[in-house]
Amino acid sequence: MPACVCTLPGMAATPSARSLKKAKLLATRRARLRLPIAAVLVAGFGTLMLLAVASVLVLGLVSASRNTFTLLNDRADLALAGVEVRVRNQLNPARDMARFIAGLVERGELDPSDSKSLQDTLRGALAAAPDVTGIAFFRPDRTGLRADRQGSALHVGPEDLRGEKEVAPELLNGADRNTAVWADPLWSKEAGTSFVTLFQPVRRNGHYLGQVVVGVSLGDLSRFLSTLYVEQGLNAFVLFDKQHVLAHPSLAGMKFDFSNKPDGPPLPRIDQVADPALAALWTSGKPMQALKKRVEGKSVSVLDEDYLFLMRSMAGYGRQDWIIGIGFREDEAGTEIRRLYTTALAGFGILLISVAVALLVGRSISAQVARLAEAADRVRSFEFRGIPELPDSRLRELAHAATAFNAMVAGLRWFETYVPKALVLRLMHRRGAEASFSSEEREVTVMFTDIRGFSQMAEHLGAADTAALLNEHFTQLAACIEAEGGTVDKFIGDAIMAFWGAPEEQPDHAARALRAAHAIARTVHADNRRREAEGLPPIRVRIGLHSGPVVVGNIGSESRINYTIVGDTVNVAARIEELASSLQGDAEVIVLSSAATAFQGDGAAPLDCVGGKPLRGRTGTTEVWRVSLDEDVSDTGERVVPETQGA
Repeated sequence: MPACVCTLPGMAATPSARSLKKAKLLATRRARLRLPIAAVLVAGFGTLMLLAVASVLVLGLVSASRNTFTLLNDRADLALAGVEVRVRNQLNPARDMARFIAGLVERGELDPSDSKSLQDTLRGALAAAPDVTGIAFFRPDRTGLRADRQGSALHVGPEDLRGEKEVAPELLNGADRNTAVWADPLWSKEAGTSFVTLFQPVRRNGHYLGQVVVGVSLGDLSRFLSTLYVEQGLNAFVLFDKQHVLAHPSLAGMKFDFSNKPDGPPLPRIDQVADPALAALWTSGKPMQALKKRVEGKSVSVLDEDYLFLMRSMAGYGRQDWIIGIGFREDEAGTEIRRLYTTALAGFGILLISVAVALLVGRSISAQVARLAEAADRVRSFEFRGIPELPDSRLRELAHAATAFNAMVAGLRWFETYVPKALVLRLMHRRGAEASFSSEEREVTVMFTDIRGFSQMAEHLGAADTAALLNEHFTQLAACIEAEGGTVDKFIGDAIMAFWGAPEEQPDHAARALRAAHAIARTVHADNRRREAEGLPPIRVRIGLHSGPVVVGNIGSESRINYTIVGDTVNVAARIEELASSLQGDAEVIVLSSAATAFQGDGAAPLDCVGGKPLRGRTGTTEVWRVSLDEDVSDTGERVVPETQGA
């Protein structure tokens, strides 16, 4: 009968000291300032972020209009384009010379077997192209003639590479190509420098006659860049990759020995160039905004000097693109760069201040909301014991929410003590038409477990020790059952009733039950080893399994309802568990299942056929199978893993 509280007629309600204290506490809470969260968000975050965004936008537009286009258009685009054109003009004569010599041979105007004519032709072509360092013609057998510059004189002589181990692959595969290719830099021991080399195959009437090879030394290319520096004040350079230099004004006239270089191209490293700023380009250079996507800008600080580098790639002279660039001191860039940095720093400072103030204002809101969200998520997963009490807040809505939430959690902690949490979670996850909990018929697998000889064991234990033993035992078994998606329906004394196949559909319910039984056996075995070490008697468990139709749903009275199962399948599972007492012997765990569970288990566990056995309260016999466990293997019967009902 529900309890009620009332005041008898004629009696005046007298406030108690506790009521007065509570009223005083409530009055104190009402006196605290409660700010609407909407007003704080709109006035605080809206105004501050609007100020920050507007300031950065205005400063960005001013800096872009006054600095970016002026600096990068004038310096990057024009200077880099000029350097690229001059570099190509330095290398393209080598390509034209190779085409000229190849054309003479292909048209029959020059016989490559006539050494005298070939020498004169190579000498004349080299003399007419001062940008080219050397030219040669190689026959298919890697013999030929070569003409190169040695100081101010031209030298012509035979060339034989048949005994050389390291030969450019472009020289070997000339017969497979129809077009000229630029090779990666090649080092010449005689010249003491590396060359950018072009290989032009020569054919006459489809017959491969050899290749014209034209080279430009890196020293000549560096001398060209030093001339460019003197004429226009541009410190230009050409990089093979981020670690090696092809050309730099400081390399003009220098010689290198790459005969013992283990790997990498035969080129000086970037730190071997007399340019400290260039050496620090990739290690300490800071990216800066450039003119176009193909132009890369970096800022480098070396020896209290600031340098700017602008670079872009140049293709067409080897397997990979080169990097051409120019470098200059920052003060040479004029007032545009300084104005750009000043404006950017000012805008960034305003943005930081605005964000800092906004974060300080929103911290009290976000922290409380985050705690509320985390606690609500734990409620969704039924983790009531780990939910901390939400603190009070100066924001009215958050304070009310915290008070209501704390009261709700206090009630739910009592709720989860008496309601199967796993079952409720599965019922909560059902959607649509499945959300109806009306009774229905389902095919399930039912499990009963029981502790053998528990009554005698409990005689020597007190009430608290008995409860502790059962709680520990039930916790271990329930974990094994729930790990396979099973539902613990109820605890009956020292027994457990569980089932699979409801509330959600589980086509493999029998296999899940067999795996859970195996897990229980392992758990009991491990726990008994612990008990044995502590001088405690072992626990022996009987398990019965049966699969079949049941009625599942909300069953009970108007005042109390349980989501459970009823039917003959439940009775058969209980009787099979009883039957196990006569077959257990000294085994720690015995698992018996009906033929229905065995055949639907799909090989989830090895089984021994026990045969037809009578069950209490039932006529006839029921075919029973015993699950073979690691520590308990039956010696009778033939072991079979059933596959089909007709097996």
